[in-house]
Amino acid sequence: MHYHETSQATKWQLSSQNELNSLRERANRRAREWLAQGSGQADDGGGDEAPQQQLPSIPLEVFGFAATRGDRSSLTTAGAEDVPVVTDESSPSYGPTHNALKNPFLNPTDECLLLSFYASKIPNMIGPRATLPRCVRAPKVAATACLLFKRFYLSNSVMMFDPKCMSVAAAFLASKVEDCMLDVRYLELATKEMNAPVGMDEILQAEVQLLKGCDFDLLMFHPYKTVLACTEDLRVYLKSDRGRCLVEIDDGGGENPNKHFVDRQVVGEDLRPMHNAAMEICDDVIVSDIPLMYGPGEIGMAALMVANDYVCDELIMSPDNEQETGLSKHTKIDLIGYIRSRFQDSTNELQVKIDSNAIESVVSRVTRLSSIIRELKEGKHGCGNHNVDMESLKGVHKKLKKCRAWGQDSSGSKKKKKKRKADE
Repeated sequence: MHYHETSQATKWQLSSQNELNSLRERANRRAREWLAQGSGQADDGGGDEAPQQQLPSIPLEVFGFAATRGDRSSLTTAGAEDVPVVTDESSPSYGPTHNALKNPFLNPTDECLLLSFYASKIPNMIGPRATLPRCVRAPKVAATACLLFKRFYLSNSVMMFDPKCMSVAAAFLASKVEDCMLDVRYLELATKEMNAPVGMDEILQAEVQLLKGCDFDLLMFHPYKTVLACTEDLRVYLKSDRGRCLVEIDDGGGENPNKHFVDRQVVGEDLRPMHNAAMEICDDVIVSDIPLMYGPGEIGMAALMVANDYVCDELIMSPDNEQETGLSKHTKIDLIGYIRSRFQDSTNELQVKIDSNAIESVVSRVTRLSSIIRELKEGKHGCGNHNVDMESLKGVHKKLKKCRAWGQDSSGSKKKKKKRKADE
């Protein structure tokens, strides 16, 4: 099966940021309309506790993606995408803005901030950077968990389902999907290590909800393999007559302004800094919204382009690129030229000749994507690994406590316990 035939390409890959915003707005509105049907309920304790909202009698429902998406838009070409639009709360079509107790609901922007934050914590629970050694797994496990988490909230809201529980459930389910099984008790312990405990029963319950929200569709592909495959192909192709003109190898002249480029064949170690930097970029990409809109092949190639620029500009210094190795300090590769040259006059797996327009379309999308990836360091595009506004995040969390459908009872008991301790 080819990637374009998989459900990730035909069902889950969104056409633009506008479509992503639209899906999240619809999920947010469904939650607001459901919560608005509740009524206020005064606190019976006679204390200073704020009154809690009585939830609607209508059963809480997990919405599947396919049932709520509607007609699928066709993929737009790079550059044809409109400026992202988010419906303003003042719009007459926005829907309810407050619950029965006059507490404001979260808007889609608030939800995006929470999703970015919790998605960025998933690699700390499972994957190569897991805080608990027993939870260390391959990068693809963390990538699968992040994608499961993001997919669930395309059709559901954080006001209806606890994003903390759902992120842990995504990590647990991802370990099964990628055949890297993990005892749920280790994840429970990992959440305690992160000072955000989630019980085993909560994880298992959230896992069932996660499966339904993702339509039980667990087939996923990630850019890590693309980075590795392209690096291996570059190692061979850049030695060919057609590929030699696409690479310039610095002889390691350091800060010498008169440094020159040597004429020799590329070896694997020349590409290692670019490969390692691209893998680090993919670590940022998997927690962002980019995998919802671009395929893993496009992401992997764009990550290599950005990594190549970073390494050549000395923005990323790889510890594997030591001077005493005698190898080049920088290897500058024309990756756009590689795409055009590599697939020129070639045929695909179906023995169909690749059209030049198709190649230019790929170049256009990858070039656009590379500029988006460069903005991840600024905390844009849903990447919670950088420049998180903690003050805004705290404000959204406080706002969520007063309008959510989950955790009201336990929240109230915790407040009372804290109050008793303070009185003592």
